[in-house]
Amino acid sequence: MQATALVHGFPAKSASHGSLGWCSVWLLESGDRRVLVETGPPGYAPRLLGLLAERDLAPRDITDVLITHAHWDHLYNLPMFPHATWWIGRDELTWARDLPAETPFVSPLHVAMLDGGHPDVGLVGDGDVVLPGVRAVATPGHTPGHLAYVVEAERALIFAGDSVKNIYELSTGLVDMTLDQAASEASVTLLRDLMRQRGAVLVPGHDVPLEVDERGEVRRTTLQQASLAVYLAPDEPPTSQPIGMEGSR
Repeated sequence: MQATALVHGFPAKSASHGSLGWCSVWLLESGDRRVLVETGPPGYAPRLLGLLAERDLAPRDITDVLITHAHWDHLYNLPMFPHATWWIGRDELTWARDLPAETPFVSPLHVAMLDGGHPDVGLVGDGDVVLPGVRAVATPGHTPGHLAYVVEAERALIFAGDSVKNIYELSTGLVDMTLDQAASEASVTLLRDLMRQRGAVLVPGHDVPLEVDERGEVRRTTLQQASLAVYLAPDEPPTSQPIGMEGSR
């Protein structure tokens, strides 16, 4: 498959306003298939439309959407792609459908759409071939039924979702915001082993792609950068301010 990053994830959360939810969204293309990996939070909607249009694509052209887990920042824009097959872990959906409505980071409306509200939902599990060249791998911890997807591309890609959110988690094995720390640590170890075995690049849920060098050190394959337009005063226009680690690998 040909793989293109539409939006790189950004590894940050606000101490005052909660999760930013800026997750990675990629486009995979092979033959007549156009596959999105994740759909991002609500703020991504206009950006996704524009990025698809730049490639002469519209939402109706997306044939499949791969979802790693049931949190809002990864699946919120699913309704933009009504003609696609939506893929999610069988165990993940079973877990999510029984949660109280007030459960943090889970949207009951989107879970309901996955649980019978959309005509074409594919439920998969560990080791399943989801699409030609795409295999699911169980990576529980962040959520119980979390999946990663291993994609055969020019260089193998592992879409880790929030089993590995950023460079810190892959480097240290210490995972933030997990429901099961031990399971998360085991999932990080599994994914690092897969990277070494396959010479693969790992796409975290909230960072740019990562690779492991011959010494076992983790590094970004591209610059991590973002900016934020800030309204500082009533008589000043918004200014674009860099945030986080602009230019950092």
